[in-house]
Amino acid sequence: MKMRRLLLVLIFAFLIGYTLFLGVKVIDVSKRYQELETRTDELEKKLKEIQGRKITVIATAYTSSRRECDDTPFITASGKKVFWGVIAADPKFPFGTKIYIPYFKKTFIVLDRGGAIKGNRIDIWMANRKDAIKFGKKKLTAYVLGR
Repeated sequence: MKMRRLLLVLIFAFLIGYTLFLGVKVIDVSKRYQELETRTDELEKKLKEIQGRKITVIATAYTSSRRECDDTPFITASGKKVFWGVIAADPKFPFGTKIYIPYFKKTFIVLDRGGAIKGNRIDIWMANRKDAIKFGKKKLTAYVLGR
């Protein structure tokens, strides 16, 4: 009888301890869930902001050859020297605007203009004519990151 009573007390104590342990775990899970919910809300806001800056562009490429440029072929309309990462864009994109183009996995910077570059057309500077011709004309997704 004493042994049975002792066994019941031990089982009861174990159950109380286990219940308290589970209670702490439930609190931890609940807290973690709230943290994840908050983080998800933050990420959704960022995604909406990024999607708001998403544009579709018609992209072509150009080089610094005399056929394609004015009398200063290696100098952009902004006065900077050309380099891989320069694009010509419509004046609605001020000089210095950064535009990420997933096709290249690269952020470009607007430093040039062009007579035929209007609206959502861009012209990507390339070092040689062969690459520019190979690139051709493409409809691309881009993200305006700002200045």
